[in-house]
Amino acid sequence: MTTISSSGVTSREEVLLHSYFTFLANFSQDRAREVVEREKEVCRCGPINPWGQLLGALVQLAGAEKQYLALSFLQPRSSVFLRKEQSLKTMYQNIHHDCKQVMETES
Repeated sequence: MTTISSSGVTSREEVLLHSYFTFLANFSQDRAREVVEREKEVCRCGPINPWGQLLGALVQLAGAEKQYLALSFLQPRSSVFLRKEQSLKTMYQNIHHDCKQVMETES
């Protein structure tokens, strides 16, 4: 599906990405994640599909951005019995790796 904008024809993917990054820019990480998850349900893309891989990376990015803005990575751990969470740096490295895989798949 395409929509007509003032600059010409815009694809559904471009509209989704624009909405996603607008929500992230406005500190609405949950809404950005919801937009991507809704698209994943609609297109039913498998993990082999590059678009599906990118959508998965965008969901992870929204979560990482939410954690970053909450500054939770700076808080000391209060108990030894809490489950070990991935560090924020590791999350961003995984997202970077996933995006590189998408680019290699497309080439």
